[in-house]
Amino acid sequence: MQIVQDNKSLDKLCKKLKKHKVIYLDTEFKRDKTYWPILCTLQFRLPRSSYLVDFIDGKDLDFTELINILTSKNILKVMHSARQDIEVLYSHFKIITAPIFDTQLAYQLIYQVNSIGYTTMINNFYKTNLSKKYQLSDWTVRPLSKEQLLYAESDVKYLPKVFKKLNSNIDKLDLKDALKELHLGIQDIKDIYNPKKAFKRFKAKSINKIEMKKLKLFTSWRELKAQEKNIPRNWIISDKTIDLSLKGKLLEKTFKKKKKNNDNSIDEFKKFLKSQKFI
Repeated sequence: MQIVQDNKSLDKLCKKLKKHKVIYLDTEFKRDKTYWPILCTLQFRLPRSSYLVDFIDGKDLDFTELINILTSKNILKVMHSARQDIEVLYSHFKIITAPIFDTQLAYQLIYQVNSIGYTTMINNFYKTNLSKKYQLSDWTVRPLSKEQLLYAESDVKYLPKVFKKLNSNIDKLDLKDALKELHLGIQDIKDIYNPKKAFKRFKAKSINKIEMKKLKLFTSWRELKAQEKNIPRNWIISDKTIDLSLKGKLLEKTFKKKKKNNDNSIDEFKKFLKSQKFI
């Protein structure tokens, strides 16, 4: 695994990537305590070697050519469970990575399963047990450990073989159009950070028109606050609190819950509800 932390090595990598019509990639990021995801690494697999672009120590690099590659119509980007990677790259670069081939979606179409993790897929195909131990490790800490680097490499190492196998089956089963539709679905992320669209991710059960109006108002307010404070949206107010508010069952004791990181969001929500005459 070659680590890319300076403009010279990044330029060399980009020149190599541009020679290929298909490239294989994965990201590592952190978002457990923030609203905005922190892009930590971007791994690539080429025929004879793997590369890791370091976005922590290399945060000030010139990524212009890399962005051109991620958006080039002439280079297919192969990933597994690409939705989150696409979101993180969109958050960081304000681009939509395309065109793509998502090995998870392809596997689901071919074998008619609801979902398949990367490690399970690799084990199914090659009887190789990959460790997930470092998946949730802190990828912002430097230097990265040897074990983290091995984990990061394993996430892209098998993608070329997997792609060849799945792509062949997609052609044989005439599933190209179906896969294309699924790809368009996970690439439709332009509104992902739009507060006015935040209600779409809320799983509400049979709500009426008045409750829907409240839901849009509450989730939009929460999204704006989460972005402003850069903390997870559920740290502002939980889905349960919003649900209670929709049904008019919000009790004073709800506001006595323990505050995270001395944040006053729950008090702000109470004031917001009062200003809108909901309580």
